[in-house]
Amino acid sequence: MENKARLAMLAVLLLLLILVVTFSIGGANRAAQTPTVSVGNVQTAAIATFGSGLTQTALAIPTNTSTATAQPTSTESISPTPSCYRLRFIQDLTIPDHTAMKPGQSFTKTWLVQNNGTCTWQSGFKFSLVGGVAMGTTSVSLNPTVAPSGRIPLSVSLTVPTGQTGTLIGTWRMSDQDGNFFGDALTVVIDVGGAATATPKTGGVTETATP
Repeated sequence: MENKARLAMLAVLLLLLILVVTFSIGGANRAAQTPTVSVGNVQTAAIATFGSGLTQTALAIPTNTSTATAQPTSTESISPTPSCYRLRFIQDLTIPDHTAMKPGQSFTKTWLVQNNGTCTWQSGFKFSLVGGVAMGTTSVSLNPTVAPSGRIPLSVSLTVPTGQTGTLIGTWRMSDQDGNFFGDALTVVIDVGGAATATPKTGGVTETATP
């Protein structure tokens, strides 16, 4: 009886041992199959998901591909080149300003002028009345050429108009072959119908820009 009891006890213990081993092996297999979840892994996964969401949002928003239209810039520059022709008044050689004259009287007005430009005055340049009272002659042609710095007398033959009294003024200027006026304006000033003291004038007229 005792032997049978011992054998039964051994059988029970062996069965228990087998069950313990079996459950231990099954638990180890389940632990191997179940991934370990760490805090770092959870954060990484969360960041990846958030980044993916941002990328999808950016793709969904249309981008502005228009470019600003460049404003045209003006390449034009206004830099007129002054004419190389110049004329400077030096002095009156005859008929000083306010010389007393009578209606119908003829006279010759002469100015001394200088070519103070850089180009030679050509034969055929015109010396013309540009304002004031016409006294018979309105235009004369330049005969000689005048080099830069050269001086010449300019003369015009005039006649005092009838039917006019008082101070009469005529204004004259030189023009080139294209009709462009240049240099100082020259004036003839006479007093008709009354005596006046003749006062000669000399240089000092401001040079007038060529139109």
